[in-house]
Amino acid sequence: MKRLLAASFAGCVLAGTMTGAAQADPTPPKNTLSAVLLDPVKTVRVNAAGASCRIGHLTITRTGMCLDINARVNLLRNGRPVGHATFEVKHSMNLKTNKLKWGESFTIGKARLNNASGIRVSVSVGAGKGVKTDVNFRQGSTLGPAHKGTVKYKASVGKHKALTKAASYRFKFLKPGYTPAAFSYKSAKFRCDDTFWSRENPNRRVKKPGCIIPSYAPTFSLSHTDTKVKESARHIADAQSAIAGHPGASTPLHRITNESTIDKHRRDMCRHVHTPAGKDCDEYPFAATKEGGNPHRGSTRAITAGDNRSAGARLGGFYKVQRVLNGDAYYVYIK
Repeated sequence: MKRLLAASFAGCVLAGTMTGAAQADPTPPKNTLSAVLLDPVKTVRVNAAGASCRIGHLTITRTGMCLDINARVNLLRNGRPVGHATFEVKHSMNLKTNKLKWGESFTIGKARLNNASGIRVSVSVGAGKGVKTDVNFRQGSTLGPAHKGTVKYKASVGKHKALTKAASYRFKFLKPGYTPAAFSYKSAKFRCDDTFWSRENPNRRVKKPGCIIPSYAPTFSLSHTDTKVKESARHIADAQSAIAGHPGASTPLHRITNESTIDKHRRDMCRHVHTPAGKDCDEYPFAATKEGGNPHRGSTRAITAGDNRSAGARLGGFYKVQRVLNGDAYYVYIK
């Protein structure tokens, strides 16, 4: 009897000891991922289409965007780093001035892995109402080798309407046993419009709808050696040199489209200019700009009517080709 009680007592002690040991086990480590962009992005504007990307830069032209960034995914255990993967993401977007469809390519570059194998990445791209996106990327690709993808865009815009949007990129990272992480960022804003219609015939479109990057100011140019516009070119060059601030050269002009305001600008500038037969009053800055219409900060000159009208027609063509809308900035360059 005594032996039985002793054995039972010993069993109770042993069971209690085991229970206590289980309760004393540490909490399993918390494994998490964190994803970050390493550098602030600086926007630069270049004249050459297809200009080379630079890391940490958003490079834009009137119809193109190149975005190149550095990124890192950190592996954390109980909040402390235990590994990381660093890599580069590069985008190239090319818009069409006469189409509402365009494309983009992107590359997740070769990753440098430090105790960070097995991280998988998925990519989504959206641009909001009015723009459909279609991403072609092998979702769940493992960081390490480079991975390429593409995005197709299709915008919808009404007659006489314009929409301005930006692509929003979201990169999500997964690793078994770790909570996921993500980062997101946006492209340069792009604008699509269908606003070039004939004033004389409201049902006749004079330029197909298309898209550009409005934060890039294009350049209108004329040449001294072009006999059809040489007087206009000379006047603009002289005016840019003489007027404080060099409007159109050092600082941009801004288009306006209100016909009554344009007519008033022209009257205010040209009311005292004598124009004999075959001559027109040429004003700079142009009447169809926000900077025009101020005799104290502008220049006028009587020039050959044909020259003046040829230059005006080219300016109108420039507005259409570059999709320069009301309020848009642009420069004027005389070769």
